[in-house]
Amino acid sequence: MSRSRFHISAGAVLAAALLFFFLDTATLWAIALPVAAHELGHVLALRLAGLRIRSFRAEMKGLCIEYSGFCGTAGHVFAAAAGPLAGLAYAFAASRWAKLSGSETAALSAGISLLLSLFNLLPVLPLDGGRIFSRLACSLMSCGRGERLCRELGLAIGTAALALGLLLMWQGMGAGLAAAAVWLLLAQPEGEGIVKRKEIL
Repeated sequence: MSRSRFHISAGAVLAAALLFFFLDTATLWAIALPVAAHELGHVLALRLAGLRIRSFRAEMKGLCIEYSGFCGTAGHVFAAAAGPLAGLAYAFAASRWAKLSGSETAALSAGISLLLSLFNLLPVLPLDGGRIFSRLACSLMSCGRGERLCRELGLAIGTAALALGLLLMWQGMGAGLAAAAVWLLLAQPEGEGIVKRKEIL
């Protein structure tokens, strides 16, 4: 794979710099390993489905894999679901290792992987759960209606998550959910077709 297939945006560089500045090495590893497991799950599933990986992109909305090919709804759903499933498998393995070794980093990594995997399964674009839902919606109804339903569901879930996050923040339970909800609302696609010649995970 040529170097031209890897792209890093300025926003991703800034986000990485902030993480390196505020987090210690152990916490960075605890985050990096679940992310790697998630993306590896996508890559393996794409290969198994016979789809072609065109490029990898690091953006403010996360790591993206651009791919192309035709494998039917089941293949695209499998490719989207493989990331969260790999993350759940990693969470289980890391939690087992944490119990055996007493490693706090492994326990933290397991918790992060579990949260990221469950969050990614929400039926909201651009999350993997949203891509699964959009594929199924387009197979059950017209693509225009499927897109509209995905956008409306994304706004509804994002708004509900923001309200809950603000409530938790007001009760002194941290701003994590509120920040995730803001990101989710800002990352909503605007006027993009769900079925494209080049797909993105």
